[in-house]
Amino acid sequence: MLETVLNYFIFIVTILFVGFFFFREVIKRWRIGLRMSAGDESLLTDSSVSMKTITDAPEGSVIVSHVPAKIIDDGQ
Repeated sequence: MLETVLNYFIFIVTILFVGFFFFREVIKRWRIGLRMSAGDESLLTDSSVSMKTITDAPEGSVIVSHVPAKIIDDGQ
């Protein structure tokens, strides 16, 4: 009897533990999505968020490895 109760207790604690981390991750990603859609610039300095590449280019542009980007000034 005691062993069955202990097994259920361990099962419930494990499910709650996994559920907590899953819920926290879903909320975190949802909030980051909201901040991105709002254009929150503090994401650039937020230590809990890491970014690999930030690219702002016209549609159809291509990223080529090991080639430096140059600004093209059209004389305005």
